[in-house]
Amino acid sequence: MNNKKLNIFNKIYPLYAGLSADLLFWIAIDTLFLTVVKGLAPAQISLLTSISTITCIVLQLPFLKIIKKIGNTNSVRLGSLMLLLSSVLLTFGPNYIFIAIGKIFYEMSFTFQNMNSAILKNNLEIQKRDKDFIKIKTQANTVYAIVTMIISFIASPMFNINHYFPMICCVLFCLICFVLSFNIIDFSKLDKTDVSKKKVKIKYSKIVISLIISYALFYPIVNSGQSEGKLFIQQQLLLDFNVETTALIIGWILSASRIIRVISNILFNKIYDKYKEKVGVMLPVLLAISIILMIVGSFIANNIILKIIVMSLGYVILLFIRDPFKVYNQELALNNVDKEHQQSLLTLLELARRIVRAIISLSFTAILVHNPMIVVIVILLILSILEIIVGIRLYKMIKGKR
Repeated sequence: MNNKKLNIFNKIYPLYAGLSADLLFWIAIDTLFLTVVKGLAPAQISLLTSISTITCIVLQLPFLKIIKKIGNTNSVRLGSLMLLLSSVLLTFGPNYIFIAIGKIFYEMSFTFQNMNSAILKNNLEIQKRDKDFIKIKTQANTVYAIVTMIISFIASPMFNINHYFPMICCVLFCLICFVLSFNIIDFSKLDKTDVSKKKVKIKYSKIVISLIISYALFYPIVNSGQSEGKLFIQQQLLLDFNVETTALIIGWILSASRIIRVISNILFNKIYDKYKEKVGVMLPVLLAISIILMIVGSFIANNIILKIIVMSLGYVILLFIRDPFKVYNQELALNNVDKEHQQSLLTLLELARRIVRAIISLSFTAILVHNPMIVVIVILLILSILEIIVGIRLYKMIKGKR
């Protein structure tokens, strides 16, 4: 074992995982860039998401076979390369087809990138530092939260200076991550699955099934809560303010949510040390509370300041709980499956999330044709209550296992 390389991995992992968690800069100006620079209509932009999501759902199982064959180390490098290719195609793609391919690469990259969690888990076990998984993943999320917070303040001014300026920075960040990925190495014997061995299917215990359901529900609810919630707040503000003031208030809310996201990642390790498995119930409860606050805030009519504060607090909570849940869920998943099935379970979690996200997205699109936004928000509340039930069930099973 090369201790020097392991030490390099320990130092680089939080930076790499943080910077490669998404397409930096792109996520801040995506719709603006596609509309202004590429000249796409809203329907075309929406179609890009549908095409890329469906493609990834269809290819998820073939991707798993590739991951098992090439191993965790090469999977992370391939994911980083896909992210780089995606940034190049989205920035310089001359037509819709190239942009669509770029969006597909973008979605595909995360399936392979997810293996960096398995690499971290395996390398920590080699060093007998198993309990540091949440600590290091939280450090990575903190890097991501701080960088995206800074980008949220500077992306628009950069876009105004030159429309391609933010996206060139995006490409540069992806190139840096691709170079860093060559230091993300799985030093364990579990890097690759021995395809010559008789295949043993993953054991779907009650804990594993509940984990999959919990993950598949939580993230689509949070994603929809962010997108639909922001639109819901915007609609409510437009009842009392003009477009310019509404845009300004929404900007303040988004900036506050980014700051809160940084704080949540800084605090989560201490929160987990204190409450352990209870966070699996606490986070879904906070999810339901966030949606309740947006609903309650919308009915406040005689105090506009209170209305803004209550609805904004609901939105901000979504960003507070987003990263901690993923860290906790992945750690729990890797602890409750055989080592040779880590790749399968991480891929399955991503597949379940994508399927539920696609179903919810298409359903909400159909519902909003003839119904107001409040209907969608209430449905999200119902789903969040289901998530609490799953979380409680999962907590009881984990406690019973001890």
